[in-house]
Amino acid sequence: MYLGQLIFLIVGCVMVAAAIRVVTSHRIFHAALWLIASFFCVAIVYMLLESPFMAGIQLFIYIGGIAVLTVVAIMVTKDAMSADSRTVSNGWSAAIVAISLFGVMAWTIVQLDLPTEPGMPVSGDSLPLLGAALVDPGGYLLPFEVVSVLLTVVLIGALFLGREH
Repeated sequence: MYLGQLIFLIVGCVMVAAAIRVVTSHRIFHAALWLIASFFCVAIVYMLLESPFMAGIQLFIYIGGIAVLTVVAIMVTKDAMSADSRTVSNGWSAAIVAISLFGVMAWTIVQLDLPTEPGMPVSGDSLPLLGAALVDPGGYLLPFEVVSVLLTVVLIGALFLGREH
């Protein structure tokens, strides 16, 4: 077994364990911290796949943006950090929803016509093309602006809900 495969297996096990802890944690703050660990493992997998750009995006967008925003929103929301707050009120209904979603995703994957040959290799100038598409007004500029406004609104909403009356 190669070193890369061993690292992938270890990181994969840690990622799955962290994802399980996200949904089984009794405290929402701990679930957010496990989510950060899971996101970090995904970034390591991207590095193993020799895609440092995607690993950087994973670190900056997901860990640096969404996960930290979630932690800040939890910390400023009143009573979210108290010892009485729990994330799951009915474990059986959560299990039913999770198993149902897994079934739908598994059925969808089985129905797909997966290619037998690898796709086209990525060209060396793909990163500049991606950057140009992200800032092009006809490309993905509007979705990124909408997401940034949405995250700002979520943070302001969390601060509004967490303020003392």
